[in-house]
Amino acid sequence: METKCKKCGDSGWVLVTIDGREIARACGCRRDGAQALKAGNANIPPRFLGTELKSYFPDKANPSQAKARKAAEKFIADYPAVDSGLLFHGATGVGKTRLLCSIGNQLIKEKDVEVAYIDWNDLTREMRSGEDTSNRDFTTIGQLIQRLVRVELLLFDELGASRPSPWVEDNIYYLINRRYNDNRITLFASNFFDKKVGGEETLSERIGNRIRSRLFEMARSIEIMGADYRQKHY
Repeated sequence: METKCKKCGDSGWVLVTIDGREIARACGCRRDGAQALKAGNANIPPRFLGTELKSYFPDKANPSQAKARKAAEKFIADYPAVDSGLLFHGATGVGKTRLLCSIGNQLIKEKDVEVAYIDWNDLTREMRSGEDTSNRDFTTIGQLIQRLVRVELLLFDELGASRPSPWVEDNIYYLINRRYNDNRITLFASNFFDKKVGGEETLSERIGNRIRSRLFEMARSIEIMGADYRQKHY
């Protein structure tokens, strides 16, 4: 059978000579394999798997987009010496998900960080499916919540995309509050702002004041303006 790694013959180890002595060292393919496993476990959407910030092109007519990219670049460069995460606010199609996933992908690749991505709709849908079922087995939901609580870096997308029931809101508050108390870094993205824009609800109205209060300390807000990229180019 043909080996995949020519350096170590798929053993995971290579011999190097130091001061006349041969010493076994871990081959680079072990690191690459570990990073591939972390990327596979991160739940990043296939469209954005492997995406990096170099693929985010700010609109020159909207300086806020260049500011958002610079904030993402600084976050990656400074990590893990960061005090808080980032919260990207912006309308549909300004690149919020691309920014979140690019940060996650690069930190997996460059700093071997454990990352998990979750979409608000996916999370609330899973929790809503059991809230009115007295005999439901909540083991799967509990395992998901605990993984999101403990992961080193959480990417929480589409914050407030749907209005949660009180039961679902309590569970999301538990998740965010645990990460807040444990000083775990979280990156967020939302279509909603803190001030009313047109007839849209505010972020607090969508996710509740308790959750929004925690986010003020957990993440620095960055507003991204601009037209929907998909409508302009497709």
